[in-house]
Amino acid sequence: MTGGSEAGEAGEASSSTVRVESLGAGQVVSLPTDRFAVEWWLARQTASGEGVPYAAGGVLDLWPARRDETAGWTFGLELEFAVADAGWVATELHALGLCADPEPVAYHSPRPEGLWAVEQDRSVSTVFASPDGGAPIVVGGEVISPPLRDTPEAWAQVAAVLDVLHRCGAEVNRNCGLHVHVGAAALRPADGTPRDQLLALSRLAVLANVCFEDLFFRMASAEGGQHRGQTVFYRHCRPLERPLLPAYESLTALAGALGLEGSARRAALNLTNVGDPNKDTVEFRHCNGTLDGRVVQAFTRLCIALIGAARWAPQAALLPPAPLGQHWTARQSAAGDDARATVDTDSEPLWRFLSAAFPDGLSLPAAGSLYWLYRQGAWQPALADLSLA
Repeated sequence: MTGGSEAGEAGEASSSTVRVESLGAGQVVSLPTDRFAVEWWLARQTASGEGVPYAAGGVLDLWPARRDETAGWTFGLELEFAVADAGWVATELHALGLCADPEPVAYHSPRPEGLWAVEQDRSVSTVFASPDGGAPIVVGGEVISPPLRDTPEAWAQVAAVLDVLHRCGAEVNRNCGLHVHVGAAALRPADGTPRDQLLALSRLAVLANVCFEDLFFRMASAEGGQHRGQTVFYRHCRPLERPLLPAYESLTALAGALGLEGSARRAALNLTNVGDPNKDTVEFRHCNGTLDGRVVQAFTRLCIALIGAARWAPQAALLPPAPLGQHWTARQSAAGDDARATVDTDSEPLWRFLSAAFPDGLSLPAAGSLYWLYRQGAWQPALADLSLA
């Protein structure tokens, strides 16, 4: 039986090689049927030394038939960093014309339209008095983007910002995160009503916090393998802590259900900005901090995939729950004293998500980058398991 199974897998892998060779960058793969094609693509990229590329554009172009709509979607990034002098970072970005102020500004300060900002953030910034009596020295902070669209110009700006952070000696630690904002208009059909948007937001909450919560936290841990803030109960991005109701009568009630009272803005999926005239966004707070542009692109792609699934694949929200810690607990139970049992080779949870979110398939490079992000991460423990640690 084993030999037959191995021969079958070898045959599938061989046919996948042919399949990959016949696929162009714009071709789509259907999952889980084409899973070996995606695995082979990544293996070939890695073997060639190219790895997963940092895409020049088209990162969020996941539904070609809906390109006219998705091209208008906006997203924003918050890149938290440690170690580096925030003033140096601001000066460098100002010299490139990306930042309005050559100094770090206060947390959530107003900023000119279209420009980035370097902000102090008490969760990652340390302020030192200047030895010569000058301006205080701020170490660590966050770089905030303006609303961006999926264009080559936008991704060139992101690359330039990451390059500056690298050159200034920035690092990421357990306090740093990557926050992705997506304009809430993406969940508001042009001919829809406020009720339609509430339903789409409710489906998004179910997808991110019920059906695929475990998967999302795994893919958010690509940097370091362990999720940030874990020793204090995921303090920077709270997972779901109470069951969701079948329906909500208001956005305020839904947003409050995703985070403890008084800390809803720290919920992993933060909906408290939706409807704000100055910042009408859905915020994904899950991801560990990163200075790797490929992680930034892949995680942003994952967030957009959830947005699209909430809009156009409502059946995905009917899938069985996979709460945070499900796979971690199962693996701990199965491992016992055999360390080899902890080796993670099962990618089925990712294919489950991609097949539900993209019933018509998605491009091979997009699937490949998400598979790469999945392989970079690790399953994370549930809140209950952390409380026992």
